[in-house]
Amino acid sequence: MTTRQRGVGATRRIFGWIALLATALTLSACGFQLRGASEYAFHRLYISGGGQMAVDISRYIRYGSKGTVVVTDPKDADARLELIGTTSSRIAVSLDANGQAREYEMRSAFTFQLVTPDGRPLIPLTTIRLVRNLPYSDNETTARDTEAALLNRDMQKDAVDQIIRRMEAVKSMPEAKHEE
Repeated sequence: MTTRQRGVGATRRIFGWIALLATALTLSACGFQLRGASEYAFHRLYISGGGQMAVDISRYIRYGSKGTVVVTDPKDADARLELIGTTSSRIAVSLDANGQAREYEMRSAFTFQLVTPDGRPLIPLTTIRLVRNLPYSDNETTARDTEAALLNRDMQKDAVDQIIRRMEAVKSMPEAKHEE
């Protein structure tokens, strides 16, 4: 290896370190930071309904929040997340010359609300609607059924993320009503 080749290698390493340092400085200057643990206005949450979705939300709160716990009795809760309903449908959006479906549109709607123990809304009745496209072929029926199940699961995870973000956006709890 000649002196010139060693000099080129050293110069590349120096420019590589400079580029790495510049990238790190740029990311820190733009305000980028990892998401970190979530903070909620409530400390105890009761989740009603929802099946697997309730399990996913409960897991997210258990492992991704600062001090918020999911309780099993609604009387112990500061807030109640009510997962009211889920609907799914699959509609053919394109057909071939023989009238066979070639692409489906999968739609899911998730309805929920977040309320105080006395029923006042923190997040009013809300519906999250999601759509995914599913190409279809009669030759690959098993693979398409598996892909459809994966898309449904992906839509449910997306809805869970949206519900979590909306609960994070609740900044304060209303004062308790005083009975006279």
